[in-house]
Amino acid sequence: MAQEHLATHADRRMSLSRQWSDLVAEIRALDGFEHFRRPLTAAELSEAARGGPVVAVNVARSRCDAIVVRPDAIASVPLDGLTALDIHTVVLRYVEAIEHHQTRLGAFHEAGAEAEATPNATTYRAYQRAVQDVHRAEAAMQDVLSTTLAWLWDTIVEPVFMACGLSDPPTSGTAWPRLWWCPTGMLTLLPLHAAGRHTEPGCSAMDRAVMSYTPTLRSLLEVRSLAPGSPGGRMLLVAMPHTPGQTDLPQVRREQRLLGSLFGTDGLTTLEGPAASREDVLRALRGHDRVHFSCHATSHPSHPAAGGVLLADGLLSVAELAADHQPRAFAFLSACKTGLGGLVLPDEAMALSAALHFTGFRHVIATLWSVEDNAAAEVTEGVYRSLFAGGAFTVEDAALALHRAVLELRARSPERPSSWMAYTHTGP
Repeated sequence: MAQEHLATHADRRMSLSRQWSDLVAEIRALDGFEHFRRPLTAAELSEAARGGPVVAVNVARSRCDAIVVRPDAIASVPLDGLTALDIHTVVLRYVEAIEHHQTRLGAFHEAGAEAEATPNATTYRAYQRAVQDVHRAEAAMQDVLSTTLAWLWDTIVEPVFMACGLSDPPTSGTAWPRLWWCPTGMLTLLPLHAAGRHTEPGCSAMDRAVMSYTPTLRSLLEVRSLAPGSPGGRMLLVAMPHTPGQTDLPQVRREQRLLGSLFGTDGLTTLEGPAASREDVLRALRGHDRVHFSCHATSHPSHPAAGGVLLADGLLSVAELAADHQPRAFAFLSACKTGLGGLVLPDEAMALSAALHFTGFRHVIATLWSVEDNAAAEVTEGVYRSLFAGGAFTVEDAALALHRAVLELRARSPERPSSWMAYTHTGP
C-alpha cells in the first residue's frame, strides 16, 4: 500500500514537472519573453556591474560567501566568520530593538496627547512613565544598532571591501567609488550600507564608497537599460501632514516649502490631504516620472506586499503600486518603514522601495524605519539641493547626493546611528 502511494506521488510530481516545462516553453515562445526564467549569462552579470562591484551575499548552513561581480571577473569571497545562526540571532535582536523603541515612542505620543486632553495627576504620571520608557528604549536601541553595525563590518563588509580594493577612504578631489549590495535571506533586513565602527575614522562602509541596493542583478541590469530621466518634467508631491489615526508629521510642511521653492508652480504637482486619495495618487503617478512621498507608511513583516503608504482614504499597498509597471526616473520616500522587507519571506524583496524599483523607478530613496522629523527634513533638503546644483533637477547622482547628506548628519552624532543610518538608495 505504501509503495503504491509513493508511486502515485512520484507520477504526480513528474506530471506537474512536465506541465511546468511545457508552460515555460509556451511563455518563452511569446515576443519579449524569450529569456523568461533563464539565468543571466556571465556577460550579462558583468554588464550589471559596469558602474562598480555588485555583491551578493549567500548564506547557507554549510558556508557563507560574498559573490563579487565585476566587469572583468566574478569571484567568491569566503566569509569564514559568518554563520546562518549568527545572522538569525543578530537580525532578531536588531528588529526587536527597533520595534520596541517604535512601540515605546507610540505610547509616548499617546500619553502626551492624553495628558494634554485630560490634564490631571493620573495622566501626568502616565506621561512621565512614558518619557522614561522611551528614553530607556532609545538607549537600548542605540547600543544594539552600534553593535550590529560593528558586527556587519567585521564579518561581512570589511572583507568584501578589502577584496574590492576599497581599503581606505578616497583621497580628496577624487570620485567616490560605487558598490551595490544584493543581499539574500535575512540579510535583506540588515543595513549593510551603514556597517562600520563609526567613532573610528575611516572604519566604515560609507567612509569608503557610495553604496546602493538592488533586489536582484537582473533588476539592476534592466534598469540600467532604461534611458536616464530627463532634466525636465514635473515632480509629483504626495503630502499628508495629517493622516487619520496617525500622529501629525510637521516636517511635511518643510518639505513642501523646499520642493515648492526648487521646482516652482510650473514644475510641481501637489496632492495634499484629502486630495491625496489612493485613486488620485495612482492616476497622477501615470503622468509623472518622479514622485516625492511625504507621509506615513507601514510595513507588514509576514506579508510584505501588504505594506504601503498611508493616504487620505487608506493604504496604497505595495501590490497596487507594483501592478502598474512603466519606466520612471525617481522616487523619494520620506515616509516611515519604506525600506523594511518581510521577516517570513525576506527574499521576496517586497519592501516598498524595492517594489517601486521593480515597477520601473530608476532611482528610489527610502528609509528603513521611522526617522526623526528634523533629521528627515535635513536629509531631504541636502539631497534635493545637491540634485539641483547644476540649475536643473537631475537624478543620476541620487546615490551620491544621499551619501553626502547622510555623511553630514553622521558627523554631528556618530554615536547615535538611528539618526542617520536608515536612509537607502536603490537603483543604478
